[in-house]
Amino acid sequence: MKKLFFALVCMFAAMVVTSCGGSATPADAAADCIELMKAQDFEGIVESMYFGDITAEEQAQAKEMYVAMFNEKGAKQLEKLGGISSYALVSEEIAEDGQTAVVKYDITYGDGSVKNQKFNMVLVDGEWKQSAKK
Repeated sequence: MKKLFFALVCMFAAMVVTSCGGSATPADAAADCIELMKAQDFEGIVESMYFGDITAEEQAQAKEMYVAMFNEKGAKQLEKLGGISSYALVSEEIAEDGQTAVVKYDITYGDGSVKNQKFNMVLVDGEWKQSAKK
């Protein structure tokens, strides 16, 4: 019985560690962004972004601006296109230093149109985030 309990505790701990550890690859993080976009969770998208070395106040202002922009323009655009029906990874290119990456996905919308979306990703504290810097 003790062995079974120990095995269950180890499995639970492994699930917690892997589910809270962020995305393992830039492509995974970009897919998470697409899922947030699909759900129109614009606050979630903004929380998954990296704004660079700016003050907390500047970051709060930037996040507020992005959420407002997504709510106004992003929601309308998604509605016009019929939402996101599917997406497929096109490429994932990680820089030699392992700190940045460019990920490309083909996103298929409800109206049948397909658009290629490029995500500039950056590794921040062991977690891949979408870069808000151009």
